[in-house]
Amino acid sequence: MATPVLLVKRVRLSLGPGDPLTNPTRLLWLLPILLLTSVSAKADTASVYVNGSYAFASYGYGIGPYGGTLNGSAASFYCIDFNHDIVGNTGWTANVTSLAISGTGTRLDNPTIYTEMAWMITQMMGTSDQTLQAEYQWAIWSLSVGNNSAAPHDYYGTNASIIGDAQKAVKGWSAGNWEILTPKGNYGQEFMVLATPEPKSLLLLLVGLAAFAVFALRK
Repeated sequence: MATPVLLVKRVRLSLGPGDPLTNPTRLLWLLPILLLTSVSAKADTASVYVNGSYAFASYGYGIGPYGGTLNGSAASFYCIDFNHDIVGNTGWTANVTSLAISGTGTRLDNPTIYTEMAWMITQMMGTSDQTLQAEYQWAIWSLSVGNNSAAPHDYYGTNASIIGDAQKAVKGWSAGNWEILTPKGNYGQEFMVLATPEPKSLLLLLVGLAAFAVFALRK
């Protein structure tokens, strides 16, 4: 039996005068795009540390935000996980997932539920009423248990109504820059944080744009 032979036709890449690679001016237009891409790219993992602080207590549980650091910088964490216990002055490594793609690598694997949680957190942030803040937190925790039979008690009797409000509100609602921090190991709670651009990435973007402006003026 004859051995089949795979024939590969070589294609010669011909660059004309209008191609970006042969036109320095057009090539410069690509610089801001590349730099913006580098800014938007986020690390897949992060170092989470909780210092044991929280806003206030409700029925023996701390209501967020929790205090601590994210990659060594001060951060405010919002707990979206009632299935795992933690103690203060501990840390772990977490996977970082944008809310826009939250179906991958998260504990609930449900972007819709995470969006509803983000909406409830924004409501927490928008009021100084601790009772309302606690009601939103308990509603979030009730969503986080999934199929776990050990669901948190509905102390305020508002879980169902708040979740219903969230389900209606997220239709067409923009979740902004929320990120999900999912522990890589068994220890740690899943948190939500507001993403902030990394200083080094911002500096790189500014330098690149300045260089682009100089070259453009010379033309």
